[in-house]
Formats: sequence, C-alpha cells, structure tokens
Amino acid sequence: MIKSLKTFLLISIAANLINLRGFNLHAQETLSSVQRDLDRVDKEIEHEKELHKNERKRAVEFDAEKALKLKALQEQLHLSQNKIDSLKKLLDKSKQQKVSFKSQASVFQNHQKEFVKALGKQIHELAASFKNDFPYDREKRVGDLDALAIAIESGVVGVEDGLNRFFTLMQTSLDFAFDTETYRGSYVATDGTTHEGSYVRLGAALMAFADDEGKVTAFLTKEDVTKEGAGYVWKDRDLEPKTREDILTAIKVAQGKVAPQLVSIPFKAPKLVETQK
Repeated sequence: MIKSLKTFLLISIAANLINLRGFNLHAQETLSSVQRDLDRVDKEIEHEKELHKNERKRAVEFDAEKALKLKALQEQLHLSQNKIDSLKKLLDKSKQQKVSFKSQASVFQNHQKEFVKALGKQIHELAASFKNDFPYDREKRVGDLDALAIAIESGVVGVEDGLNRFFTLMQTSLDFAFDTETYRGSYVATDGTTHEGSYVRLGAALMAFADDEGKVTAFLTKEDVTKEGAGYVWKDRDLEPKTREDILTAIKVAQGKVAPQLVSIPFKAPKLVETQK
C-alpha cells in the first residue's frame, strides 16, 4: 500500500514536472512573440516618425516655395496692372487720334474730291485747246485726254495714277513737237486729184508733201493765226518756186538722200501785238 502510494506520488510529481516544463516552454514562446510584436511596433513607430519628419520637411519646403511663388505672382500682377493702365492710356490716346484722323481724313477726302474735279476740268480744257493744235495725230491726242479726264472723274483711275498718265500724255505731245519724220502716202489736192508721194514733218512746225515726180507740192498752214478758232489747211496752189524747192529739199534731207542743209520753212508766224508801255 505504501509502495503503491509512493509510486503514485512519484508518477504525480513526474506528471506535474512535465506539465510545469510545458508551461514554462509555452510562457517563453509567448514572451518571445510579445517581444517580437513590441519590436515590430517600435520599428513601425520609428518609421512613422521618419515619415512624419520627412512630411514636415516637405511641408516647410512647400511653404517656402509657395511664399516665393506667391511673391512672384504678386509682382507679376503688379506689373500686369501697370501694363493694363498703360494700355488704357494708349487706348484713350488712340481713340482721340482716331477721331482727329477721321476729321483730317474727311477734310482730305473733300480736298481730294475738289482736286479731282479741278484736274478733270483742266484736262478737258486742254483737250479742247488741242482741237485747234497742229493736226498731226490730233484726234488721238484729244481723245486720250478726254478719256483720261472721264476716268479720273468717275474714280476708275486714281488721282496719283491719273497724274502720272496725264504727265505721260503731255510729255508725248511735247516730244512729237521735236521729232522729224518722213513717210509715204496719198495726197488729195485742192482740185480733187490724188497724188502718191512722200510726206515730211518737222516737229509741230511744218508738214509738207511732194509727189514722186516733184510736180505737186503742198504744205500745211493756218488760215489766220490771229483769228480765234483758226484751223490748219493744205496749200498747194500758186506756190513760189523757192517754196517748192525748199519742200523738195526738206523731204530729201529727211530721207537722207542729200546732206543736211538749211531750208526756209513756209509757214506764217503769228503777228506780234504791240502793247503800250
């Protein structure tokens, strides 16, 4: 009995020792787990602290950069406002100039209209005076001037272009007065007969004709240079021998058949009007 009890006690003690050892092992594992959790939490706390520190640093840098940008923006707004004020002043000045220019343009347009009217009138009057001028190419010169005056008055041709064309026509009219030419043609005499021969023109001073045989000669002359509206007529009757010879010589000189020489031009000079001093 005692032996059995002893054995039982030994078994119980052994079992308790085993249970106590298992408890200690479990406790140790629990403590290790808790320690690991604590270490992990500490690491996370340190990580959070580092993140917070970096965030604060970035926040400080952001505030500094924001302050710089805000200052630059304020300066830019200040400059923009100054530019706006300056542009407003320029706009007001431009409006005033526009009103002034508009008034000046109106005055200029009125003057231009008056000038166009006066220029057209002057060209028409000049064309009318050409109707009594030297008959060489007269119809074309008169027609060109009248057509130009109408084009300027109707606005088809601008003032500047019209002036250039007018000066060109005038220069052409002046140039022909210094030209010399000879050409073949037919001449209808005062008796109605037709003769073939050569014409000679010495500027706007002489126009003469001689037939191929030298028997018929004629020259252009004014009927009465003192009479208003006097016209040019051909004269081929009762010519003096000297006049006939001068016409033939003038044609030969113009054609290059003889050497240049002086000849008398058969035309009437205008009579001088005596004025009392």
